[in-house]
This record gives sequence, C-alpha cells and structure tokens, in this order.
Amino acid sequence: MTTTERTRQQLDPAGSTGVAPVAIFLLLGAFLYAVFMTVRGEAEISNPVFAGLALALLAIAGAIVISGSSPTRAPLTARTHAAAHTVAVLAILCEAVGQWGTNMYIRDDWGPVTLGILLVALGPYRPAKEIAGAGMLSAVTIGVITCFEASSLVTSGPLLAFVVMAVTPMLALCFSAAMFSDGVVTSIERWQDRAKAASVSLVRELREGIARSVQQDRITILNRDVLPFFNEVLARDTLTTADRDRARMIADAIRQVMVEEVDRSWLESLLAYPAVDPTNRPEAVRIVVNDPHRVASAMTVAQRTAIRALFVALIAIPGGSRDHARIVLSRHGDRNHGVITARVPVSEHAMRSTFAPFLAVMRAVFTSLEVDFVQPELTLRFSYDHD
Repeated sequence: MTTTERTRQQLDPAGSTGVAPVAIFLLLGAFLYAVFMTVRGEAEISNPVFAGLALALLAIAGAIVISGSSPTRAPLTARTHAAAHTVAVLAILCEAVGQWGTNMYIRDDWGPVTLGILLVALGPYRPAKEIAGAGMLSAVTIGVITCFEASSLVTSGPLLAFVVMAVTPMLALCFSAAMFSDGVVTSIERWQDRAKAASVSLVRELREGIARSVQQDRITILNRDVLPFFNEVLARDTLTTADRDRARMIADAIRQVMVEEVDRSWLESLLAYPAVDPTNRPEAVRIVVNDPHRVASAMTVAQRTAIRALFVALIAIPGGSRDHARIVLSRHGDRNHGVITARVPVSEHAMRSTFAPFLAVMRAVFTSLEVDFVQPELTLRFSYDHD
C-alpha cells in the first residue's frame, strides 16, 4: 500500500519539482567548500590518500541526493537518505584520518558543515523528524571522532568545548532544515484541508444542478424518440404491427443506453467527455480504455486526478494521432496493475522536461511506477491496491 509521508515532495509532488536545482546548487557549493578547505589546510594533511578519499565520498553522497531528487525518480526514500548520509559520515571519518595527528584547528574541518548542507538539501524530500534524528545520531559520531583528535589540536581547552565546536555547525543546519521542512509541510496540509472543505461544499452546491442536468438528458431522449412516435400513433388512432416493432426497437435502444451508462467506469466517462480536450481539435487523441475487471473504480481521488492530468497533457501534444494512447487496467492477485502507452512525438529531453511534474505526481500516488521511453513510444507501468 502506498503511504504518503509528511514531506513536501509527497504532499505537493508537482510543486516540488522546482526544488531539485536548489539541491544541486547546495551540494555543489558544499563540495567546492570542502575542496577549498582541503587545499587551504594542506599543511595539516598527514595522509593525502584519505584526504582525497574524503572528497570522493562527499561527491558520491551529493550525487546520491541529486539522483534521488530528480522528479523522474520521485519520491526520494528513506533508504536513499540513509545511503547518502552514511557516505557523508564516512567522508567525515576519512577527513579525520587524513589529518590524524596533524589537525591543528577544529574550525577548519569541512565535514560537519558539508553534512549539514546535505541535510538542508534533503529538507523538501524527507520528514522533519527523520532529518533531525539522523543529524543527532551523526552528532554523536562527530563528537567521538573529535575526542580522538583533541590531542593533536594546537589550542588547549576543555574537551567538551571542542566537541561543541565540531557539532554545532551541523546541528544548526540540521535543525533549521527540519524546522523549515515541518513548517512547509504544515502549510501544505492546512491548504489541502481548506481545499477539501471547499470541494465538499462545492459538490453539495452542484449536486442539485447535476441531478437536473441528468434529468434533462433523459427528457431529451424522450422528446427525440418517444414523443414523436406516440404522436404518430395518436394521430392515426390505430396500432399496427410496425408500430409494435418500432416501440420494441425504441425501448431496446433506450435500455441499451441506460445499461451502458451504468456500466461505464469513471475513466471511460471522463475520456468520452468532450471537455477533456478544451481545444476541441479534430486531430485530438482518442484514448482507448481496456478495463475488463472494472478496477478503475478502486483508484483513490488522488490517483484519479493524476491519471486525468496525465491524459490532458497527452492530449495537448501537437502532432499526435487519434489512436496514439491506450490505458490497460487488470487485476493480479491482491494488486491492480495499469499500463499506459502513448505516442509522444518529441525528443527524450523534451519529454522528460514536459512530463516531469506529471510523473512526479504519478510516483507519489501509485506504487512502483516504471517509465520507459523509446522515442516516440512512452510506456508507464504502475500498480495500486484494491478497495
């Protein structure tokens, strides 16, 4: 079952797609800062191999976060955070080994600062409690490393003071990231609550109008087919065998329309509705639905919204044929599976940039979304729970 975590990325997947460049900027800045401090403190390096390894590990940690923050790989999981965090802590350890016995000043150690920046970059992607908890555990590790390094420091003083000096930059950045993340998430949740309340109120207001619209549709059918037939029979004042046959045909046609409307899923109704294509272009795509087990009804509101948004985006693509999209839904065991195929006549880069928000939303609401694009064929595979 898909569980939504209290992160900006999962609560607002489309809105968080623009945060990735910020993470790249922060992590690149952290790496450049580490390189600068390493070159500046060259005299304190006793083991260049470990000093270089520390920089390499920091680069790997940053690459893990950058890769995981990409909208095409959303959401960034706790496992990705743990991997990047562990590698960053190993970088701190290697930095300490690289300066073992020659480290003169704690203040020019880049490890705690870069770890704090990494946690700031993770702010939009992981829960506040997880960021704060990981930072506190790392503070213990940094404190232990500092205790072993204290004997080589030029400045004398209480051991506790050195430990506080070492962990304070990282903890300050860590708690700032956690508080900011929690504030943004709380704001998003408050906005979603207001939007849900407004939606429920709007549905109540429109329900009566929708009922009248449905009633009017039935009256239109009667006016078009049934009333003219009755008028003809009344005008002749006789009932013939042909009239009986015609009455039977009209009844069968009305019954068939009513049965089809009852059996039609929300997805079929949505894609058959002309307003899905606001431009009403004659060459607009006709999306084919194959749902033999009627599992479209098992989708949540969020999942239905994501599917609809994706189809609207597909319809808007210029140059698409009328048969270039299909959705197949099926049931396998205790899971429902879906496959969407579409012809997207654009380059891979254009496809990724255009559909990044939609794929981010799909990844947030569906389980194990797989994206395969072999120009011009786009294939999406996903799964979701039964009711």
